[in-house]
Amino acid sequence: MRLFNPFAPRDAARRAEAAARIKDWTRAALGLDAATRVLVHELACSRPNCPPRETVILVVPAEAPPFKLALHSAMDDLSEDDLAQAWASREGVP
Repeated sequence: MRLFNPFAPRDAARRAEAAARIKDWTRAALGLDAATRVLVHELACSRPNCPPRETVILVVPAEAPPFKLALHSAMDDLSEDDLAQAWASREGVP
């Protein structure tokens, strides 16, 4: 029997593909090893003057403190160049 979740996002497969793409781009941009976890989430932004969607990337190295990057854009709207520039502009990121 297949269960139905009425609260599940209708576009789960597309969002999973976008998250996988962003993880791969992050690994390439930062030269991360296989032991480093990369988590990608798209959140609703509730702050004033904020775009409706925000992409948050959390990098969790095995032997170092975690760090994150928040981009005021939906996952589908991000390009590899956008992400590389955002990581390059952060200070203290390996």
